[in-house]
Amino acid sequence: MKALSASEAVWPALLRTYSYLFRPFKVETFLKLAAIATISEGFVVSIRFLVPNALPIEIDWRAWKAFLLAPAFLPVTILAAMALFLVVVYCVFLATRVRFGFFHCLIHQTRNLRPAMSLYTLEADRFFSSCMLVWLTLLVLAALAVVVFAIAAYGVYATPTPDGKFDLGHFFILFVPCFLIAISLFLVICLAQVVLNDFILPHMAIEGATFNKAWTAVRAQINANRETFASYFILRLGMPLILGIVLGFVAWVLGLVVFGVLGMSAAGFMDMLDGTSDARAYILIIAQVVFLLLGLGAGFVLTVSFSGPIGVFMRSYALFFYGGHFKALGNLLEPSTPESVALERLEQIP
Repeated sequence: MKALSASEAVWPALLRTYSYLFRPFKVETFLKLAAIATISEGFVVSIRFLVPNALPIEIDWRAWKAFLLAPAFLPVTILAAMALFLVVVYCVFLATRVRFGFFHCLIHQTRNLRPAMSLYTLEADRFFSSCMLVWLTLLVLAALAVVVFAIAAYGVYATPTPDGKFDLGHFFILFVPCFLIAISLFLVICLAQVVLNDFILPHMAIEGATFNKAWTAVRAQINANRETFASYFILRLGMPLILGIVLGFVAWVLGLVVFGVLGMSAAGFMDMLDGTSDARAYILIIAQVVFLLLGLGAGFVLTVSFSGPIGVFMRSYALFFYGGHFKALGNLLEPSTPESVALERLEQIP
């Protein structure tokens, strides 16, 4: 496969997104693939599921906080928090397996996720373990950054001016380094996410390479093509942001319409059936459940319909860009023909 620049990889990624999601177009297939892409990429542009007026329940958050942090209930709260953390880690583990299956499906243009996931059980487990170590390291760095911010904040408030006022000079002297540290840490996290999923994952999935071997190969490619990869990093981070803003606005407008209609319908039912004590009270409960399910369904459709295509496009973009630098991946995207092999040999002749 020919090595593509960061901008040249955009068009084939668009074509692959269109063919994968819309040829042929079936609503149920589109929603399934869009949901897989949303879970795999973890990119969401719209989150709204609650229908206004459907569940008129007011939650006293202060009372809940006092209850959860009460000395008698605190052990249960700690155990619940630990259980929630483990559930989140397990969900990340499942998302990693989905990501490998989605990677296979997108390369081979298949829509059967479960068989694809079963092909990469060992590789997904190995990749997940490596990612956990990377994110743990970044978490430690983030914790150190928080400590630095806390010390800087204490230094500002502990050193007022001679007349006891806030020292603006000390604030700016400490703010600039803290701001630069925060920006640098954010960029490192974004770059780590891109390198792990766009470059290291293909080596581990296709070659069955270890994390160290995959990282060595990726680092060699980056060092040999620094300007190309720098352009890719810029577009890889910028395009989802732009697409997310544009499609997120469209999803927000559609959400206002859809949930506005559902909210008005729910308000009518609640006003008509509220305060009753006969059989209509049970109808009210059924209506609330129905509107809850309608909100979940409408929110799911809006979420995956706008987030899924972005996920498919960005993964396709990563595949076509890195396929020109990783021969095994490039051969899967564009199988070699005798003509292409001859052309590659001619290009290698000095």
